Amino acid sequence: MMKYVLTTLLIFGVSLLALAQASFDVDENKPVVLNGIEYGFAIRNESKKDVGGKGSFGRYEVTVYATNKSGCTKLLLPKQTLFGQQDQDLLAQFDCVNATGMRLTSKSGNVRAPEFYVPYSTSTKNAEGKTVTNTIQVKAGNILHSGETVSTNFIVIVPENEMPRMKVRVREFLEQ
Repeated sequence: MMKYVLTTLLIFGVSLLALAQASFDVDENKPVVLNGIEYGFAIRNESKKDVGGKGSFGRYEVTVYATNKSGCTKLLLPKQTLFGQQDQDLLAQFDCVNATGMRLTSKSGNVRAPEFYVPYSTSTKNAEGKTVTNTIQVKAGNILHSGETVSTNFIVIVPENEMPRMKVRVREFLEQ
């Protein structure tokens, strides 16, 4: 019995390691380019906030983005994973490593690829025996066109006299 439990735990641990993503440091206005996609962030607004009894902190409005500079369209096709099909559109997750998360602010933000649809036609016979063709749009996956930028905004609070320190975890694109 103990042998089966240990084997199960070992398999689960190896599975989690296989799902782990590498993270990369990103400096403001100095993006990281991986597989032809540029990942970066910019600070849109900066202010100071006094948090009751905890002192003064820096409040930053941050935009994180991914730009396809590969010269070709990137397709993200749905695939079944150990945990289902959630986050199939996730391109990158940006983590602010020195964010406090106080006052309903974030510590991270996600950049997601837009959906794309393809037409699907079916033919059926109606009551009179005539063939009727119906076409519907079916979600085929997610897409990032060459030159396209997707972004998201969030607010972080960091200790006073510090700038946000960002790391990005990116989705791996398999070459086909």
